[in-house]
Amino acid sequence: MSTSIFRRTLMVAAGALSFLASTAALADSISPVSFSAGLAVGESVTIRKTVTITQERPTTALVDIMFVFDTTGSMGSGIAGAKATATSLLTSLNATYGGDLFSGAGFYNDPGAAISANLSASIAATQTAINGYGAGGGGDYPELGFDGVGLAAQNGAWRPGSNRFIVVLGDAGFKASTFDNATTSAALTASGAKLVGIDFCSNAGTCSSGPTFNSSVTGLGGSVFASSTSADAIAASITAGIAAGFDNYSKVTVDDLGGGMPEIDVSTVCVSADIGACVGADAVGKYDRSVDRTFEYDVTFTRLAAGDKAFSTFGLVDGGIVATERDS
Repeated sequence: MSTSIFRRTLMVAAGALSFLASTAALADSISPVSFSAGLAVGESVTIRKTVTITQERPTTALVDIMFVFDTTGSMGSGIAGAKATATSLLTSLNATYGGDLFSGAGFYNDPGAAISANLSASIAATQTAINGYGAGGGGDYPELGFDGVGLAAQNGAWRPGSNRFIVVLGDAGFKASTFDNATTSAALTASGAKLVGIDFCSNAGTCSSGPTFNSSVTGLGGSVFASSTSADAIAASITAGIAAGFDNYSKVTVDDLGGGMPEIDVSTVCVSADIGACVGADAVGKYDRSVDRTFEYDVTFTRLAAGDKAFSTFGLVDGGIVATERDS
């Protein structure tokens, strides 16, 4: 006997993600936009899904941003500015992305590092953590920035399919402890987080002390802004970077990212890949947005356990969710 109905909600993604995107109207699409069926435990149904990636850049994004502060004594003249910059940046991004923005905050000092507020939808929790930071301790040079960044990358509560950023605010170069350059780089790569540094060396007089904050952040593949740069300018640069990243992409797929479990298992087989090739669940190729492109998938839903289930299925491009269509 057929048990309860399950329904799936579709969210469509497009664009190679490197920085942020806006939450305006949708550019890309997936069809059909909804599907429901009655399945007994053990039964399956397969439907054909078509993902269309348009010439226009995608217009929504899930954004996860973790702020990491140097709270050692040398930041005494810079900590207030660092907190103000982070607050302004958080306010700007929240105004743009709203419910699509998750944020968190952490710090590093001597002898260690910690996450004070992990990634969540609570802007208030992030702001409370930021407000609580002061400057003291340390007493040597360089600082434990590798630990702060590595811990955030490794233990951040990153959402599947999100665009991930760690913004580190400090005035000194990094030294090895629990993490070093190699292990921090590996943690960043594994997390998929992009590193952005805001350099307060001019406040502390450490701009020529080796290693510098700038060299430590860029050595991890990050980009650096001077502390004199306005939060709006940093946000604009980040947004421009993400927009440019949408122009070329190499992998398109459909996945529920585990949302159907434990009741519904979802599996995907690529059927057509535009100018590329199907490899299992993925359409793989060297794509750009010079034309609209379509990709087809056979998506199979298998009931593993009884019970009503509503969940989202995502179209992902290079692992990122950027534009959404919902039915429930």
